[in-house]
Amino acid sequence: MCDSASPTPAATDNAVTQPTVCEKAEVVRPLIGTTRDATFADILTGPFLWTAADFETREIYTQRLGPRDIEEIEAALRSFKSAHGLDYDEVSQGNFPLSGLALQLTPAAETLHKGHGFTVIKGLDASRYSVEDSTIIYLGLASHLADKRGLQDRKGNILSHITNSKLWDVPMQQRHGIHSSQALPFHSDMGCDVLALQVRQSARTGGYTYLASAAAVFNHILREEPEVALTLLSPNWPVQISSRRTRHYLAPVFAVHDGRLLVSLDPSRLGRHAASPDGCVPALTMTQRHALGRVSQVARLFELRLKLEAGDLLFLNNWALLHRRDAYQDGERTSRHMVRLWLRNTQLGWSIPTQMLPPWLAAYGESSASKARIYPVHPMPTYVVPKYITGSAAFVVEEADESDAEPTVPLASGNEWPGRPR
Repeated sequence: MCDSASPTPAATDNAVTQPTVCEKAEVVRPLIGTTRDATFADILTGPFLWTAADFETREIYTQRLGPRDIEEIEAALRSFKSAHGLDYDEVSQGNFPLSGLALQLTPAAETLHKGHGFTVIKGLDASRYSVEDSTIIYLGLASHLADKRGLQDRKGNILSHITNSKLWDVPMQQRHGIHSSQALPFHSDMGCDVLALQVRQSARTGGYTYLASAAAVFNHILREEPEVALTLLSPNWPVQISSRRTRHYLAPVFAVHDGRLLVSLDPSRLGRHAASPDGCVPALTMTQRHALGRVSQVARLFELRLKLEAGDLLFLNNWALLHRRDAYQDGERTSRHMVRLWLRNTQLGWSIPTQMLPPWLAAYGESSASKARIYPVHPMPTYVVPKYITGSAAFVVEEADESDAEPTVPLASGNEWPGRPR
């Protein structure tokens, strides 16, 4: 007989009343029981459940471009430029035609959404192309994997530069994490479907990218620490999306939806941020902080380290995988430099749980279609200190201008979301 009067240690968490031992046990038992159900069993087995040991060689997840592939890509580049010049927003499958290579990229798109969730494309010689041409090639290849490009900020930028530019003189601690050489924790880019990275320049030392299967992480936690799994599934995690108005929403960081397990987790967006002007955004509880720590610890047990070099392209399912980065050192004249895209495959893309929708809508929703789409091919020459600083690589909705009366991200209740993915 359980003692319904004795609280768990987590019952002392600020502003949150935790279930008693008895109540929590009753909740956890059916959660564990569902793993025996065929639907839930499929979620925590199958191709998305992997560890680094499952990839004996890099060739399992690597697509190497041969001479004929390069010829086809360069022919598509010439064709696009003759018709559209440098209008990057016009790059699409139709305007960047690939025949033989397209037959290889179609299975790669399937791998992102139904396989192990990521692919690396190698074989492009970055030194052969101008920045403009390499951007067109990047967008062209990406369009054959996912046809829709998402906004990465409120200004309408489609490309983001992940680098520590030597032109910037702003102290490292005042920059966004992607604009530093510091290590970044395991996270997902909240709201993004397919995360794409083009490597323009690798670091002199360090800077490795690591991937971890969300299913492997969750499965391990569910088996070993079911109460932590319950915390991760609970829809009470505060996600801050604005600093001036302290706007936030509540969501789970792991969710079972439409027969899939999804993760939406950036430690620097969860809970009250240091830039918040007041206490309207709830702080994370001790239970939640512990759960975040366990996710990171378990992910490191299963992580796969990628060796990415100049010219390489990485595409990953951002709902199925977590990623992190090592700290790094640049050369005297070079800076590690990646170019980021947020993509969605409108045919294969996953349905998103309602509570995880706000950042997705900011990137891909109907309101994003009306904004100007900007393709900066170079990092900003002068660094602008963000008003809402974060230590991870994921997108953060910046504080709105004083004259901007519209909310940063449309918030709603229930299931009626404009532009909701089906």
